[in-house]
Order: sequence, then C-alpha cells, then structure tokens
Amino acid sequence: MSSYINKHISKSPAGGTPPLPQSASPSAAPAPAESPPQPPAAADSPAAPRTIMEWLTARYPEARRNTLRRMVENHAVTLHGKVVRSLKQPLSPQDQPMVGEAVRTEAPFRGGLKIVHQDADILIVRKPAGLLTSTVDAEPRPTVIALLQERMNRKNQKMSVHLVHRLDRDASGLLVLARGVRPLAELKMQFRRHTIIREYELIVHGTPNPPQARLEHHLLEQPGGRVVVCSDEQGKSAILHYQVLRTHGDRSHVRCRLFTGRKHQIRVQFAAIGHPLVGDRVYGTSAARKEKEGRLALHATRLEFVHPRIRKTVVFTSPLPETILTDFARG
Repeated sequence: MSSYINKHISKSPAGGTPPLPQSASPSAAPAPAESPPQPPAAADSPAAPRTIMEWLTARYPEARRNTLRRMVENHAVTLHGKVVRSLKQPLSPQDQPMVGEAVRTEAPFRGGLKIVHQDADILIVRKPAGLLTSTVDAEPRPTVIALLQERMNRKNQKMSVHLVHRLDRDASGLLVLARGVRPLAELKMQFRRHTIIREYELIVHGTPNPPQARLEHHLLEQPGGRVVVCSDEQGKSAILHYQVLRTHGDRSHVRCRLFTGRKHQIRVQFAAIGHPLVGDRVYGTSAARKEKEGRLALHATRLEFVHPRIRKTVVFTSPLPETILTDFARG
C-alpha cells in the first residue's frame, strides 16, 4: 500500500507547486461568510473615495443623487459580501465595493440554494448538499439549473442560465453560472486554460502524509458511473494540491485546489491514498457506506476568476458549513 501511495504523491519542494493561501491554519477561526470583493484600489491614490457616496459618484458621474440612493436602498451595492446600507459608509483605500442587480425580498429556493452574487453576466450560488447541479431534461428532481431558470421565467427575464462547471450532488459550496452565451464562452475558456482557482475544504479519515503535497492519478468512469484509478493509457489526468489544516482524533481538516475537473476527483484521489472523505457512501470506509444519515464532508469554499465583462479578478468565498465543523470537532 505504501509504495502505491508514494507513487502518486509528490511532496511540494521549494520550486514546486506553491502552497495554498494561508487564510486558515490549525488554530484559525472559520473563514468569513461569502464574500465577492474585487481587487483593492491603489492604497496610495490621492483621489481614493472615502465613502460609498464618493465611490458611486466617481463610478457613475452622470447619475443623480437619488439614483445612487436607490441603488443602496435596493441592496444593489455590496462590500466584502455584505449589503451596503448607507451612502455615508466609510471606505478604506483597500476597499472595493461591487454593484450587482438590486436584491429584492423573494421566497427562498427549495432545498436551501442561495444566490451569493448576480450581475448581467454571472450568477454565483451556494449549492446545498443533496441538490443536483444539472441533469437530463426529463429529470423530475430539482436541480440548480432548473431552480434558477424557473425563478428567471417567473420574473419574465428572457436570459438563460448556462452551466459552467459542476459540483457532486452530495457536496456543497460555490458554483459560477453564466447569464448568456458570451460570458459562458469566456468562463469556459478560463476553465480550459486552468486559470480559474477552485478551492475546497474537506474532512478525511486519518492524517495524510506529507501534510502538503500534489496528487496525480489517471481516472476512468465506469459504465455504472463509479470512477476508478487506472493506468495512464486508459484514463484522464487528475491533479490536485492539498494542505492539511488541522487534525483532531483520527480525522483531518484539509484544503485542496483542483488543477483538473474530473468527476468525483477529490473523493477518488483521497480514497486512493488511504484517506477517504468522511461521509462518502461511494468511495468511503465500509462503515460510511452503510450509514443512512450524515453528509459528505466536502465544500467548495473559493472561486477566483477574471470577470467576463469588467476583465478584473473577482473572488468569492464560502466557509465550511457548521454541520461539518461540528462533526469534525466530535471526531
């Protein structure tokens, strides 16, 4: 077993894959709530706006004050993922607000789906565990795509919602969707070039060794849908980089970054090195496969990409759900 594991794990040397961002550590508090900030304005800029009003005035010089006020009243302006409620809200030189569509009070989605951000080109949603991302047209069960398109149709919005990537049904976390063919093409190109940063947090059985490494396997989907590790000639390359954040008992809290996007990739690769995900009834331990309750301990925590319209890097984050953290603490 050890020789097989060592074959597929690469330690991260000084000149190899860079470590994941140190936004969390074994003793760190959970990550902040969903936050879609854009890159900060130059700190040394003498004209950096000091309030939301000054920032909006500089961005929309021809807009009337009442128009800017309504943007704030309709919750269309956010800062660090939180709705701005006053034109007088102060800004630091590093702050960069975002303007999206006005957020009105609406009935919640079935199953816990949540819109984190929306504008004319993209939708960022937080998918709950158990909800399908998308499937065939005749699928009777709810899906992310179907729920969003249904909401748009009710609001008489003709723009379609397009799938850019997927999350496993049993996983939760952030998804980006395109609102139109042009942003879809832009985002798909970034995925093909592997320039979109996708990070996940997960709980695994045992403690991966080394605590930080690159995993490389070839994966093959079998006719029944199960994915297996196979020879180089048969399968598709699957690459990720992981970092152990902390260990409690016989479980470890891990962050990983995907460099490819294969079906069930994270689950299969960690199972292949002897550390299956907690709650995985397909690739997990024999005990997990018999469980009828509990959820897969896998959450998409971070998306970073170039916005297809404004051509700037945007970042969206979502913390690991409390249910997963509570189960981890109980060990």
